[in-house]
Amino acid sequence: MTYRTKLKGITGFKLEALTDPSLPGKGPGRHAAKNPNFVLYEFTVQANAIGDGSASVAVPLHGAKADYSQGNYPVVGAIDGKPNTAWAIASQFHKPHQATFLTRSPLGDEDETELTMRLDQHYGGCRTIGRLRISAMTGEPSAAVLPDAIVTILKQPAAKRTAKQRQALATHFASLNPKLNQLRERQKELLNQIKNQPQLTTLVMVEQEKPRMNRVFNRGNFKDPAEKVSAQTPQVLHQFSPGLPRNRLGLARWLTAPENPLTARVTVNRWWAEFFGRGIVTTKEDFGTQGERPSHPELLDYLAYELVNHGWSRKSVHKLIVMSATYCQSSRATGKAWQQDPGNELLARGPRFRLSAETIRDNALVVSGLMTHKLGGPPVYPPQPAGIWRHVGRNEPKFLTSVGPDRFRRGIYVVWRRSAPYPSFTNFDAPDRAICVVNRSRTNTPLQALTLLNDPAYIEMARAFSKRIVRHGSGLSDRQRAEHAFQLAVARKPQADELATLLQIVRDQRERLGKDKTRSQQLVSKADHDAKDLVELAAWFYVANILLNLDETITKG
Repeated sequence: MTYRTKLKGITGFKLEALTDPSLPGKGPGRHAAKNPNFVLYEFTVQANAIGDGSASVAVPLHGAKADYSQGNYPVVGAIDGKPNTAWAIASQFHKPHQATFLTRSPLGDEDETELTMRLDQHYGGCRTIGRLRISAMTGEPSAAVLPDAIVTILKQPAAKRTAKQRQALATHFASLNPKLNQLRERQKELLNQIKNQPQLTTLVMVEQEKPRMNRVFNRGNFKDPAEKVSAQTPQVLHQFSPGLPRNRLGLARWLTAPENPLTARVTVNRWWAEFFGRGIVTTKEDFGTQGERPSHPELLDYLAYELVNHGWSRKSVHKLIVMSATYCQSSRATGKAWQQDPGNELLARGPRFRLSAETIRDNALVVSGLMTHKLGGPPVYPPQPAGIWRHVGRNEPKFLTSVGPDRFRRGIYVVWRRSAPYPSFTNFDAPDRAICVVNRSRTNTPLQALTLLNDPAYIEMARAFSKRIVRHGSGLSDRQRAEHAFQLAVARKPQADELATLLQIVRDQRERLGKDKTRSQQLVSKADHDAKDLVELAAWFYVANILLNLDETITKG
């Protein structure tokens, strides 16, 4: 549609979809009586000054506002230039609606201006505006009229607005935000992708329509069945609610019911053990009559209550524990305290214990600067001594060491073979997973020190650590490098005697390796065999190897 006007300073346009008694459902769209919707895909304006011979130019529009927009069909979709976005008004069908669009700069001058407006409405089913009125606006853009409903809400003091009114303001504001609308479109695409993904199921995920009959067998003889039994929970615990289904879903809800005294307590006790090295109930795997009694029963009850009361929030309970005065204590123990309470059962000092096998490797990777934080994916095959997986027979398994950044991923991704578990983990008391182990043992053996000194994986980490010390600390003195390396490994500055020992090692190795290039090359990676700082890398390799092998490095305290 084309109009000629002598208006000066046009700053916007107003579109009104008016009700029409002649339309099905009285409008404002021409669709069915029960659903008189319209879908406006694009509203564009071309301007041409009559008489100066210039060609028509597109008028950029912005600041789209509407009194109402259908979900996923915001009014900004009518001017964003995208063919698949639009403005629609379902489910508010039987009432007039309006939208305003502002120009980037005022239109019209002394000459007459020809305006050509195009409304793209191609949804189908006659979803077009039934009774349309277009007006040109002049004056300050900020004076553009807001929807009456929004104006009514804004006139009220903020403290007196209801939750519904605050939601209406938020919805109106969100409909004018192009970035938010883009995010909504992206969300819609992702939800569709999830919906179209094939659902993987297993047989145990499907309940039988009619549960089978179960009986007790006399003396375990399946040929001698006795009385019938049905799904039930222990009577000593809280009752199974009649409203719960007799299936796994009902069991899960029974387990996590606030009345259940076990689930929350077992959970927080295991978390406590991760932080303190021992649980409030030391037998983490056994809360029954054969297990140990809690050392602090009221503390266990309190933590369990906090977990349930905060919606089973893991983060909330973890924060509560680590910010407590008990956890923030020093782990240093006097001779008398050590004699009276060697296991720290009374919690008179902070926790101090050796890290788990996986965490020792992860910690060394972080210190050396090799850690890869990639999530998910196939298992990792880190370096290990040759022949561990070898056995006689067909289809001999091969341990193909991972290459690239994948080999430096976290310990939870390390491949696990029960008949030949990763030896580095086994040396630090990791179970072979032949059976479920809740409570790991914690030992200290010479084999652990030999692992940290000679295992191929830790040699590689020591090389990377020495490179981090030398090249990231270029321009620093030996003292500054040693202090920085020590702090990376144990999170504190070295004492005078510790620093003196490290500096003496560097001087001795630098002097010895300076006379033996071949030995230096054996200590560094092949990529650094011809490096100018070869001797420095080799000398600091010994320092890196020592720091990664310190008891303090692999101990939480």
